[in-house]
This record gives sequence, C-alpha cells and structure tokens, in this order.
Amino acid sequence: MRKRLKLKLRNISIEKRLAYAFFLLSLIPILFVGMLSTTIAKHSIIEKSTNYIVQLMDAVEDNLQNKLKGYEGFLNELMVNSLVQRSFQVDDIATNADKAKMNNQINDMLITKMSSYPYIRDMKMINLGGEVIYQRGYLLNDDTHIKSIVNSINHIGGGVQCFKQSIYGEDYIVLSKKINSAYTQKEVGYIVLIIKEDAVRVIYEEIDLGKGANVYLVDNNQQIISSQYEVEEDIFSERLLKSYRESKKQGQDYFEYVEGKNHYTVVGGSIKTFGIDCIATIPNDHFLTEIKEMERSVVGIIIICFFLSIVSSKIICKSIIDPLKKLKGYISSAMEDKFNTAYIDDSPDELGVLGRNYVQITNEMHEMIQKIARDEKERRELELNMLQAQINPHFLFNTLNSLRWIAMMSGADSVSEGILALSDLLKNTIIQKAQYITIANELENVKNYILIQKLRYGDSFKLDLHVDKALMNYNTLKFILQPIVENAIIHGIRSDESLLTISISIKEEKEGLFIEVNDDGKGFDITQMEGSEGKDIRLSGIGINNVIDRIRINFGEPYGVQINSEIGEGTQVKLYIPKLGEV
Repeated sequence: MRKRLKLKLRNISIEKRLAYAFFLLSLIPILFVGMLSTTIAKHSIIEKSTNYIVQLMDAVEDNLQNKLKGYEGFLNELMVNSLVQRSFQVDDIATNADKAKMNNQINDMLITKMSSYPYIRDMKMINLGGEVIYQRGYLLNDDTHIKSIVNSINHIGGGVQCFKQSIYGEDYIVLSKKINSAYTQKEVGYIVLIIKEDAVRVIYEEIDLGKGANVYLVDNNQQIISSQYEVEEDIFSERLLKSYRESKKQGQDYFEYVEGKNHYTVVGGSIKTFGIDCIATIPNDHFLTEIKEMERSVVGIIIICFFLSIVSSKIICKSIIDPLKKLKGYISSAMEDKFNTAYIDDSPDELGVLGRNYVQITNEMHEMIQKIARDEKERRELELNMLQAQINPHFLFNTLNSLRWIAMMSGADSVSEGILALSDLLKNTIIQKAQYITIANELENVKNYILIQKLRYGDSFKLDLHVDKALMNYNTLKFILQPIVENAIIHGIRSDESLLTISISIKEEKEGLFIEVNDDGKGFDITQMEGSEGKDIRLSGIGINNVIDRIRINFGEPYGVQINSEIGEGTQVKLYIPKLGEV
C-alpha cells in the first residue's frame, strides 16, 4: 500500500507535490480550528442567549402575576365590601328603588377605586341565576355574552379565573371570581372584570427577542388572550402547546420546536394562580446572528491565512523548484551535447552543492569527449597518412610514367589511359595532403577510379553524373565518394554480365548538400558490407565505415550517411554534408 502510494506520488511533479503538501498542512489545521471554535462558540452563544431569555421571561411572568394580583386584590376587596354583600342578599326582596339606591352607593364607593385600574372597561355582578344585579359599563349587555362568561367560570372552576372573551368582534381579558355570602358562606354569585388586552401587553410589548419572535398569553382553554405581535397560526398551534406541556412535565425551561423548515426555541412559564401560561417563540436565526458575524470573521481569517500560506508556499516552492528546473535544463543541454550552457548557482543549500558538483562532472565529461574526438580524428588521419606513405611517391609516379610511355609506343591506348588515370588518382590522394578538396576534384577522382576499374571489368558498368556546375566549387572531405563507388562495383556486378549503371547526383538544400550514389546491381547484405569479400581488390583500406566516421567526426549532427540495399534490387547511398566554401 505504502509502495503504491509512493509510486503514485512519484508520478506527480515535485512542484505540485510541494504545493499540495503546503495546501493540506496549512488549510486542514485552519479549517479544523475554525470549525471547532465556531461550534464551541455557537453552543456557548445559544446557551447564554437562551438563559438570558429564560431569565427575561421569568421577570415578565413575575410582572404579569403582580399585575393580575392587583386586579385579584381589587376583586377580593369588592367581595368583602358590605355594600356588595348586601346587594346579593336583598336581590330577591328589594324594590327597584332599593336597587337603584344600592347601585348609586356602589358607584360612589367605586369612583375612587376604579381610578387605579384604567384598563377595566366593564364590571358586572351576576347572581347564580345569571341576572346582572350591578354593572359599571355596557359591554356585557347581551345575555349571550353573560351566559358564555358564566359557563366559562363554571367550566374552569377554582378561585380567580382569567380567560379570553370576544365581545362585539374585539377580544378582552375576563377576570372573575365567585362570591360567597359573608353570613352563610354559600356561593351567591360572581364578580366579573372586563379588561383591555393592553393591561398585560404593556408589560412585554417593548421586549426585543429578535426578528420573528413573539410572546403569547394562553388561558386554560388554550386560547391566546394576548400576544406581543399578531398571532402566526402556522407557528402557534395545538402541536406547539402539546410540546410545551410535555416539556413542563419534564422540568425543562425551554425546548426546540420545528415547524416546516423553521426552527424555534420555545421558552415559557405558568402563572398557576390565574391559570394562564406565558410562552415566547424565538427563531433560531436570532441566536445565529452573532454566530454568523463570528463565522464571517473566522472565514475572513481563514481566507487571509490561506492566502498567506499560498504566498509563502509559492515562495518556498520557487526556492526549490527554480534551481531544479535550472539544473534540469542544464542536464538536458548536456545530453544534447550542448555543453556551452551556463549554470551558476552559488547557494549554500543542497541544491546548490548538487548543481555545482554536476557541472564539474559534466565539464570533465565534455573535456574527455573532446579528447576522444581529437584522438579519433588523429587516428584516422594517421591511418590515411600511413596508407599514403607506404610507397615512395616519386618512385611510384616515375614508374607509372615509364609504363605509360611503353604502352603508348606499343599502341596499347587503353592501358596508357588506365595508367594515366591511376597516376592522377594517386597524385590526388598521396601527394596532395589537404583534407578538403572541391567537389569537381572529388568527381575527377571517381572518374579516374572508374577508368582503372574498366581495365578489369571492361564495359560491364557505366557511370552517370547529375551535378549542377554551380555546386562544383563547394569543398568536401577528400576521398568520400570513391569508397562508395568501389562498393557499388564490388557488390553490384551480376554474374550474368548485365550492364551495371552507377549514378551520382548532388543537390543543394538549405545549409547542406545531398549526394546520392545509386546502382542497379545485385545488392548485398549491409551487415557484410566491409567483410572479407573484395578485400584484395579494393584500392585502399578506406571503406564506407571510414567515410561515415569521418563525416560524423568532422561535421557532427545532423550530417551523415544512409545506406539502403536490397538483394536483386540494387543499392542507394545518401550523404548529407554541409556547404563549404574555401577551407
């Protein structure tokens, strides 16, 4: 597994590997720390915010309870008032005049007391038969409303009842209490207060729990008797109340509530004396406001750190990759035999030391290669000189001239011409020591060689030249065509004595000359080109391999020799040499 991972990594460039390493080593810790700190802060903010809201709602509940207890105290004061007690006792026997007198006395008593309760819009005293025996206000003149309130009082039971009542399209809060006779302790009727909703809303309407939050007062009938804002029925539902009741049973101060895609925190408490609950619903987005601000800050810090890590990684990668690229370029140049490329790196680090050591090695290799090339060239020249020096030139030419005159006097013209050709050929190869000759002289050597070979083979072959006169004055290496023509004769003449045609063509192209030597002979196996066959009948020891080596040593790439031969089809030799003027 580890080995495969290493192989995969080695398929990626060092620059990318370093970049990935810096990227991962910088980004992962930053992201981890950022996410961890955000999560911790999120829980801390939610917990603190929720605790604050719980405390705030506790204060609201206390204020509501105190407010309602004030109204309860007012009811208790009325219950024990002698005028109120008498009004219930004389109801069955008093005359209308007595009733009016009693109402006036109660009105006089309430004038000063009611001024302390500006939100009371109506007050009724109702006997057990549902008859109003006293009223202060005119909201409950409808028997239907009175019966509805009496039914609600009897349904809820207990001491003080607090519930919602709609009267003529407007909602009011009803506070009521049963009255017992001070004499018999029997229930004699009810005192009912009709209070504006503003009496309780003023306590919590200025509370800011965040956008979308709301506060509700709910009675025992699960009716909303007051709310901070307009009731959103899709949020406040029977399911929410059920969840609220269950959370209270479990002793929870708050719970999470989900409605569709929206998440809420629900906080509430009960005012048991009055049978109402105070419930607040707060969208979780309220808690996340600070978290989002913190997240934006964390993201900003992460981006800055990431940017700095990218910049620093680029700088560090560049300090490693640039020297490697420079060394790689130098190595590539050295592989292409371009040792003249400069490489300077004075850095004291490992890459600098490696580069300087490699430069030293390549310089030594370059010097060694040059030395080998010089030695090879000298060896070839020495071989040629040794061949040239094997016979005393003057003795040889004097002998050849004597033989030529004898042949002429004997009438052997072909022998005379052959001796002259041999004399000229040897003069150009032995006497003239120059390494370069003109193409015209090189072709003349080939013609002389052909003339000599015809003494042996007769008219079994012929030579065709296709050379532009403009190319004749270019220089070339001496003795590069004769070995090729000689090879064509040795390997080309067929046993059926059919005519062998040897053609030489020279063409100019860009910076070089293309020389083609073609024959239509019997062809040969290239691997046996310079074997033992024909060794005794060659002009000299200079063969095609010698020509190939001399062109390579003197001219280098891209110049050289290409040989193609097929048995029965013939041979083609292509030479590519540079165009040389005077040398």
